[in-house]
Amino acid sequence: METDKNKTSVFLVLAPHRDARAEFRKYSQSLHKKGLKGVYNFPCAAPIALLTKPLTQDELKIAAKSLRALSAGEKFHSSKTACASFTANGNSLLLFGSNLNFNIDPDSVNCAARKIKKIISPLVVGGYLQNHECSEDAVSFASRFYPELIPAPVFSFRAAAIANMFWRPVNKNGEIFYKWKIGKLSWLPRTLQK
Repeated sequence: METDKNKTSVFLVLAPHRDARAEFRKYSQSLHKKGLKGVYNFPCAAPIALLTKPLTQDELKIAAKSLRALSAGEKFHSSKTACASFTANGNSLLLFGSNLNFNIDPDSVNCAARKIKKIISPLVVGGYLQNHECSEDAVSFASRFYPELIPAPVFSFRAAAIANMFWRPVNKNGEIFYKWKIGKLSWLPRTLQK
């Protein structure tokens, strides 16, 4: 197995509490048991932004407070299957999963603005990555070729954390896989602070 640490990308991700991840993880695992080609596993997290370098713990704490304020203390809800462009190491992949009813702009994580290379939209809790390039609507494309991959589960959660996620390709016997590590979690406050 050959890894190139110079090709590591860093993302800011939103991770639901483990109770909310349980059903979603079953969904993701069931996809990979089918042995579909061109589909890669993804952690149960929603990428927020591609970063130039990891956020410090202090920056993560400030961003977590900002996101709780932006959510107005409400639950995050997944509504439907959606996809987002996931660009890492020059590779353009499609990330599929549950779309969250929540939008993030650079101002909502302004403590990290100088480290944000690209905001990822829509906010999708990742179930799997697909390496197909396509010009048509990606969800329609996936449902036509892999109808058993759709739909992603619908769920809601209030408890969530943000973290740095380190991502890199791994070459194993000439085939590319992806390896990731999610850093220390910084939990969103339970309530809005006055």
